[in-house]
Amino acid sequence: VFDDLTSLSFLSLQKNMITAIDEKVFGAVFQHLKVLNMASNPFDCTCDSIAWFVSWLISNKTYISNLNNYQCNTPPKYHSNSIAQFDTSICDNAPFKLVFILCTTTVSLLIFIALLVHFEGWRIKFMYTVAVNRVLGIKEIDRQQQQFVFDAYIIHAKKDMKWVFKKFIKLEKKPRVIRFCLEERDFEAGIPKFEAIINSIQKSRKIIFIVTKHLLNDPWCKRFKVYHAIQQAIEQSRDSIILIFRHDIPDYKLKNALCLRRAMFKSRCILEWPVQKERIGAFREQLISALQSNSRII
Repeated sequence: VFDDLTSLSFLSLQKNMITAIDEKVFGAVFQHLKVLNMASNPFDCTCDSIAWFVSWLISNKTYISNLNNYQCNTPPKYHSNSIAQFDTSICDNAPFKLVFILCTTTVSLLIFIALLVHFEGWRIKFMYTVAVNRVLGIKEIDRQQQQFVFDAYIIHAKKDMKWVFKKFIKLEKKPRVIRFCLEERDFEAGIPKFEAIINSIQKSRKIIFIVTKHLLNDPWCKRFKVYHAIQQAIEQSRDSIILIFRHDIPDYKLKNALCLRRAMFKSRCILEWPVQKERIGAFREQLISALQSNSRII
């Protein structure tokens, strides 16, 4: 109504049954008023209706006609009181907004942290351990200069031993020789098995897990081999593990059994054993690429 009346100097709206005075409606036209008469209107004395108007009355220099007749009609507790007596301090909701913002931010942050820990807790723990090792001076060994005896130590379930030996011996014999550490062939005689496993892992550039249903249920692998392999990777800040899936294992089963997730590893270090024999050559090239990949984490 008043959008084009910004230069208006006199305004009379008495006895017009006006209950509320909104800044959006009257703000522009009130800026240049010299005389205002809005007496004898049934004002609703609430924060939403007249708080802005009362503040304006106090701060402006406009002449207000019949100010004594600017009275509250509602609510009942303010009936017949002058609107100039309305306490606008109760309308200041800044503290409530601040509390609301703080509460909302806190709740959102807690939800975010909970989701982060649930889905990425393993990654946080892993990187934290690596960082602590760096701070304490446990630095990564220069693996490029160190001469390894084996390209990879193979961790597999006892029930998969014959299959692993048969398949991986064949992979070694093709051009661009690969040297795997196989327990039944390469462990030194007369050395306890615990010590032999640790020594073999340290002598190997990478560690290959042959992931099968048998591996997930093999207590010896779960309690010692997998644990030690992961622990060494963490302590030495090395991304040295390669997963080769012989069976289709869901990620949640992998996590529950071995505390591993596919997301912990680079994509080129997660391989699927080919079903078709003609795909073995391509698989071997992928494996060579994974074996030659950089082991540095950070």
